[in-house]
Amino acid sequence: MVRQYYVPQVTELSEQELQAIFEAAEPPVCLLGGWAVHLYVNDGFQAEHGREYIGSRDIDIGVHINPNWAEPELEDTPVAASISEIQGLGYTKSRFGFVQNFHRDTQERISEDDAADYGMHEVFQVYVDLIPDTTELDVFTEVFGFKPPAETLLNPVFAEGVGEKLSKYVSWSPSDEKLIVPPELLAAMKIRSLPDRDKSHKRVKDIADLHSLLWYVKDYNQMIDGVFEYISASDV
Repeated sequence: MVRQYYVPQVTELSEQELQAIFEAAEPPVCLLGGWAVHLYVNDGFQAEHGREYIGSRDIDIGVHINPNWAEPELEDTPVAASISEIQGLGYTKSRFGFVQNFHRDTQERISEDDAADYGMHEVFQVYVDLIPDTTELDVFTEVFGFKPPAETLLNPVFAEGVGEKLSKYVSWSPSDEKLIVPPELLAAMKIRSLPDRDKSHKRVKDIADLHSLLWYVKDYNQMIDGVFEYISASDV
């Protein structure tokens, strides 16, 4: 049910785009979501099952937004620079961030207008979702024209330094300021997001990601203890 949405042809291109996006993004930024899960669990999962853990279609970037920033300040921040650089790669604004259309066979970038000339089976999209660490986004929405979904659990990454260096988990060389959300915090995010998932394949993917984080990264009990540093029993 899940793998039909995450075929290698799509996820491999998304993985290539992941590098391009993070090379373009200005820190402080962090990786979360499906690609972060994949990077953590893949070795353990592959050792157990003899195949790679499922990749991701979307790229989720965590960013810091100070709720007190006024419009002129926000326009002169790393977030603004990242948005400009991502658009410079050819991505256009979408509901929660950015999207780029690709031709399924050639994997060439195509514009939204050109994509309309192809059948749905001939085109796929890579989405880049910008995830801020605050829900206070009125100024952000006014400046950039879209309102991304917030994840307040990102606050420890930017305020308390709990993120890990992304460079430890990828074959390319992002700067040390570019981070990946720690596995315990990723699992906490998955637990909190599950009740709000309205698409069945995304809900199943979240459950698979949560299971893999708990079993294939480090000792299970250690993971559970770490998860409950960020959420309470009422979230489960």
